[in-house]
Amino acid sequence: MKTLARPLIALAMTAALPLAACANTNEDATEQSSTSETSSQATSTAASSTESTEEKEKEGVAEAKEAFGSLAPESVFEDFESCEPAGVKNAMDCSGPNVGQFQFSRSESKAASMTQLLTELRSARVVKDTGRAVVGWNTLGSTAVITVVDNEEGTVLQQMTSTDQKDPEERIEELNLLQAPAVVESEKEQPSSSAASSSAAVESEEADASDQNDADDQNDGADQNDTASDS
Repeated sequence: MKTLARPLIALAMTAALPLAACANTNEDATEQSSTSETSSQATSTAASSTESTEEKEKEGVAEAKEAFGSLAPESVFEDFESCEPAGVKNAMDCSGPNVGQFQFSRSESKAASMTQLLTELRSARVVKDTGRAVVGWNTLGSTAVITVVDNEEGTVLQQMTSTDQKDPEERIEELNLLQAPAVVESEKEQPSSSAASSSAAVESEEADASDQNDADDQNDGADQNDTASDS
């Protein structure tokens, strides 16, 4: 019986080997499948996160353009990759690879104070002043703060730049800030204003001349009366 049992045990073990190998193969396949699924999910999540971030950035740029579009030309907003709320109320920080970083803000008091600073401070220079729009810069040490103000909208654009690397006026030209809608639109309005002023001046001169003629006529009449009295 012992002699018979040994071959049976050996046979049973031999039969079990393929089953064990099969089980191991299934486990390996399951692990590989699980790893593949996890990797796929991670890739999908990362792609979704990237798309979500890009959408938010585009929305931020669109929001900034809608709120502050009069302060800079289209080319500046097209270069922006992101615009986010700044730490100050009604303000946004925007940045682009070519145009650099900007801060936009909406505040009538700030617009008024920046206009006063640019037009009155000795360390400030005005490049363009149309009444509605003021474009210029002021210096703080070796740093220049380029500023565009739209007094009609109560909005302000600012960018800091090093005077050691770039002349502020050259930077303004480089960014094409003199083509900002606030500047262009107010320049178009100026000729009509000038014409109205000229017309008013002419009317005033004509009125003065008429008054002078009336006065002369009165004097002539008085002289004639005096002559008649003497006679």
